[in-house]
Amino acid sequence: MAGGGKVGVVIFFSISAWFFLDKEQTIKSNLKRVWIMERELLFWSLILVTFYLVFDRADLSMKLMAKSIMPLSTDLWWYATAYAIFLALLPFLAKGLKALGREYHLALAATVLVIWGLTSFIPGMIGIKDGFLGLIYLFILISAYKWYMKPFTTRQIWLMIGTGLGFFLLYTCASITLSLLGHDIGITPPANDSEATSKETSAALYPLSVQSFFQCFSLRCTY
Repeated sequence: MAGGGKVGVVIFFSISAWFFLDKEQTIKSNLKRVWIMERELLFWSLILVTFYLVFDRADLSMKLMAKSIMPLSTDLWWYATAYAIFLALLPFLAKGLKALGREYHLALAATVLVIWGLTSFIPGMIGIKDGFLGLIYLFILISAYKWYMKPFTTRQIWLMIGTGLGFFLLYTCASITLSLLGHDIGITPPANDSEATSKETSAALYPLSVQSFFQCFSLRCTY
């Protein structure tokens, strides 16, 4: 059950995206963010390589050493690379979504929610894998909510969280039951997490409810 990390990624990104929407994004500022990330990741990757050279040289391959020199460009950590690509595209994405206007933006949000959100509960249907496309998908939904929708009430937020958790429990119980009965229809988590479709990223109802809860909480703390 690799779901916990996926939900954490969505929460972390949602908080960042929420504040990106507060000011205009420029190409220069976002490329600067990417450059800072590259340097930070390089520092930690070299630290880790040094650690393995000293204590566990058997698990350190030449390929891993080469990737550690350019961690962001070589996708050493998938989220960092996906986030860097998103940052590079963010100025264009934000301006494009603004240009759509309320009607088309909400229509786009509803469309991607159906394509990559609701259908993710059906085994074998199209999903969106880990990567920058998943972040763009979330940004479309979050920006539509912040720009054009009325803030969720506390009751609505708890209802959405409960619905998301209910679907999660139902999905988990079905997976376990069918596996015990010997029926593997592809809804159990794959052994290799890198091949897993991010159900938590795809199922936008739960991430949006969590993001909205954090927004409500932060507003109350601020004011």
